[in-house]
Amino acid sequence: MSTENKISDIIDQSLFLVGAGFSRGAGCLTSVQMFDDIKERIFTQKSSVSLSPVQQETLKFLISCLQYHSEWRTMETANNFKFTPNIEELALLIRRIKNRENFLPYPITGNWADKLVQLESEHRTDSKDGSGLFESLEKILKQLLKEEWLSIPDEENFSYLNPLSTFLKEHPNDEFRLNIFSLNYDTVLEQFFQKDGEVPWRGFSSNRWVSVFPDEENDPNGRVNLYKLHGSIDWVRMEDMDTYEEVVSEGPLKDSRVEHDPYIIFGQGTKSFSVEPFFSLIHHFNSSLISSDIRYFFVVGYSFFDPYINNLLFNAVKGSKKLIIVNPTFGFEKTFEEVSWGGWKRPKADPEDFYRAIYKEDKNKSNLTDFLRAIQKNSFYSELPEFNYLTLSAENVEYLPLTAEEFLENFFKDKGALLQKYIDGFEEQRQKEEQPF
Repeated sequence: MSTENKISDIIDQSLFLVGAGFSRGAGCLTSVQMFDDIKERIFTQKSSVSLSPVQQETLKFLISCLQYHSEWRTMETANNFKFTPNIEELALLIRRIKNRENFLPYPITGNWADKLVQLESEHRTDSKDGSGLFESLEKILKQLLKEEWLSIPDEENFSYLNPLSTFLKEHPNDEFRLNIFSLNYDTVLEQFFQKDGEVPWRGFSSNRWVSVFPDEENDPNGRVNLYKLHGSIDWVRMEDMDTYEEVVSEGPLKDSRVEHDPYIIFGQGTKSFSVEPFFSLIHHFNSSLISSDIRYFFVVGYSFFDPYINNLLFNAVKGSKKLIIVNPTFGFEKTFEEVSWGGWKRPKADPEDFYRAIYKEDKNKSNLTDFLRAIQKNSFYSELPEFNYLTLSAENVEYLPLTAEEFLENFFKDKGALLQKYIDGFEEQRQKEEQPF
């Protein structure tokens, strides 16, 4: 079998799930950086988004509560976890306060924060559009998300993705499709591939959501499927429940029928919804995971702090399937040897093993699965942690202590030589286990 054909088989057997760490190289802010930015805006007015004195005072109160809670949660784990507040937690807190009267315990606990009631009253007095205080804060966060936090400052920032483009060009005659599932709202991958003439299939035809399955008739040469599980900053939902994507050249969609802009799952206690396109997307993700054709799950830049996604992964990683985690820092801090730049230490003696982490004495891959199980059991990340999947064999988990840039540069260069070598090792092991004699 030729190298190209084998690479083609490997891509067909692989699925890529990307989180916020994947887009960091393009200049998009992480959730923690967004939190720090909104905190800075309390004291420094900048950009087109301005905060009223009441909004500033409210954010100071909410942010201080989140910081206290994060420190308490960290201490509760004996410092095994380092909790840091992020923008999703702030958005979730704002949403829950806004809807607090609908929660069952509210008649009992409704007076715990008289300060919030006072701030709401002051906002109503000053508000020009009649919006509620917490509704206005939600709107500001989404505006910053779309217009600033996830904007790409310079096209040169896409350079770390060049190995993907080169890889596709090196295999012009192969019919594989690169299947990428994204937890991100940004449009980094879309802008990069479109710049190169490779428009990813995202489920839209004539800018309207239609299906997760590629339009082979109108897009026969597409090489990339991009499934955005939590929505995108360029999606809008109309009053008739249809979802559209905005066209960059035409700017934002101006239509009185727009109901949600951007159409994203943001600041929600749960990220599972029975509305389109999210229902079809998550169903397709699960179907791909459990498919007998997919053996390798490359998870790049994802923190694993979403038990809903974790449950789907854990349920699928069985038998010879591999969960391959790509992240410069992952797991309990006591698991790996640390280096000065904040990542985990890698081997120096053998350059070919640069992508393997060095475990501390008496530590091994089982400590990674312990870390993942600890997340699944944590009641902060899940309302029903007792139902989350906990079974995950260390033999099914691999860890590459690499940034997204390092992973793409090394595993996709030279026609994907290292990717092929890496997967070949697992295939040889699998064949020995299936045919021991």
